[in-house]
Amino acid sequence: MVSFDAERLIEWVRSLELVKRGAESEIRVGSFMGLEAVFKLRVPKPYMDPELDLELRSFRTRREAKAMAAAISGGVRAPRVYAVFPSAGLIVMERIKGPLLKERLQVHGDHGHLLHEAGGMLARLHRAGLVHGDPTTSNYIVAETGMLYLIDYGLSSFSTSIEDRAVDIHLFRRALESTHATIAQEAFTNFMEGYKRVMGEEAGKVEERAEEIRLRGRYVEKRRTIWGRTL
Repeated sequence: MVSFDAERLIEWVRSLELVKRGAESEIRVGSFMGLEAVFKLRVPKPYMDPELDLELRSFRTRREAKAMAAAISGGVRAPRVYAVFPSAGLIVMERIKGPLLKERLQVHGDHGHLLHEAGGMLARLHRAGLVHGDPTTSNYIVAETGMLYLIDYGLSSFSTSIEDRAVDIHLFRRALESTHATIAQEAFTNFMEGYKRVMGEEAGKVEERAEEIRLRGRYVEKRRTIWGRTL
């Protein structure tokens, strides 16, 4: 069961300003040891067995913090981890201020240099033995300094699989097509140029597999259209 101290910590964090609430966690902002910080809290699920819920939240919290540290070690700009409280499902991290890449693209159109950098950053993550799991334009922040950061490692995992890396590429492309349709092709070209520059020879295999994944999705959609139902 969650300890009394962890319960008090959760209660205090939930008193902070809420920025975002998702299915798995809450993002809040506040101060930590005199520093502006983001508090990512994996909230307890009342419908789950308490011990299993705690075990899962603790595991996912430790895994995410480890992934963020590995990403930074691999040359990826990611928020620094200030503290980890697995028993509370809490990560306290550096607050990166600035608009999302998604917002920059919606207002200003194709920022070639930012997309090039985004691709290079994902390649550095892959070279570090990690996949992101949700690399969309909503998970890059353009900091006030102008530098790009890759955030939200909640779905990340340690993998060097071509398939897993290709899924990351596919997800970014899908995000461009669904949210930035008018510039999607040019934006993706810039993104892949940055990815290939950093990834080197391995990029070709990843790109080829990403296209295979894309075609699989088109085949499924075609079948849905023909049969009028999800198969």
